[in-house]
Amino acid sequence: MAVCMRCGREIEEGQVFCQDCLKEMSRYPVDPNTVVQIPLRKESVTGKKNPRRRSISPEEQILILRRRIRILSALTALLVGLSLGMAAYAFRVYSRYRLRPGQNYTSVISTLPPTTADETVTGPAPDTNPN
Repeated sequence: MAVCMRCGREIEEGQVFCQDCLKEMSRYPVDPNTVVQIPLRKESVTGKKNPRRRSISPEEQILILRRRIRILSALTALLVGLSLGMAAYAFRVYSRYRLRPGQNYTSVISTLPPTTADETVTGPAPDTNPN
């Protein structure tokens, strides 16, 4: 079996192009005096056949497009939900730590609960005062 020089389909021995390629090329005739260089025939290097894609009916196209719309709608809803969640979290953090009139950085820090390195690692420091 030989391979079509244009699309790579398997064809009968002695032919150069398959029937589909010949039909398509007949729509665009070439002047008989035109010089055409045809490459040497090589068997498929990868052994992979290259059939033409089948045409999709309008009903199948509609189903494919509807599926894509559903997927994109779900992704859009997910992104909107994540954006709203992040905005709510940012507002919560902002409202908790924002400076109010008359406050400065040190007064805001002093209102936060005190933590020390000892508390975070081992718990509260032991009472050193015996009274």
